[in-house]
Parts: sequence; structure tokens; C-alpha cells
Amino acid sequence: MSAGLALGAAGPSGAAGVLVTVHERLGYALLIVLAAGLVLALLAVRDVRRLPTVRAYLWLAVAALVLQGIAGISLLLAGERPGEGLHLMYGPLALVSLPLTVLFARGWAPRREAWTFAAGFLVALLLAIRALMTG
Repeated sequence: MSAGLALGAAGPSGAAGVLVTVHERLGYALLIVLAAGLVLALLAVRDVRRLPTVRAYLWLAVAALVLQGIAGISLLLAGERPGEGLHLMYGPLALVSLPLTVLFARGWAPRREAWTFAAGFLVALLLAIRALMTG
């Protein structure tokens, strides 16, 4: 359920309505960002020369997740609530999954590092999908 639908037929108006729209659209954009990161990491498994690109892209994805979190926290502060309480867990988990991936992969062989990044992007993607379902 989308954040807009969870808030009722009319939904919030004014600044809160804009924030709901931004948060929802950022959520869909994050699906694309995280899916692209997964593809990049899988490509790096075959060609480890792509690893520097994957590392940089991972931190851009983290920045996008932080922006999404800021929008979500702003909604909470404005008094808005997600459709399901579990929504509040999925965002932070998605955010920490990528930096944890970097910590796990540190010092590993390049191909194994690429597999670890792919797993991290997959976990973050699945959590983002679940967040959209519970919003």
C-alpha cells in the first residue's frame, strides 16, 4: 500500500502532501537505483575492473537512501504515519545493509567482493520493495 493510500482517500494536504509524494516517488526511484547497483555488481563479478565503479555507485545509493530517510523522518515529525508499523523498520535496515556490505567485503578477493556487493544490493532492493508494500 502506498503512503498516499494509507493516509485515506483524501490524503494529507499542503506541505505534508508534498512530502508524501516526494517520499513515495523517491521510493520508486530507489528501486531503480538499487536494481541498477545489483546489475553493476553482477557485471563486476565477470569483470573486476568495474569494482571501483560499483564501490562509488554503492555510496551514491547510500546517499539516496539517506535522502529517503530524511523525507520519512520529516513525515513522522509532521504527524503522518505509514500504513503499517513495519515500514519504519525496513528503511533503516535498507540503509545499513549497504555500508555493512562494504565492511564485510573489505580485504576480500575482487570477485568475492563483487559477489558481496551484489548480495548487499539485493538485500537493500528487497527491503525497499517491502517498504513500498507497507508504506
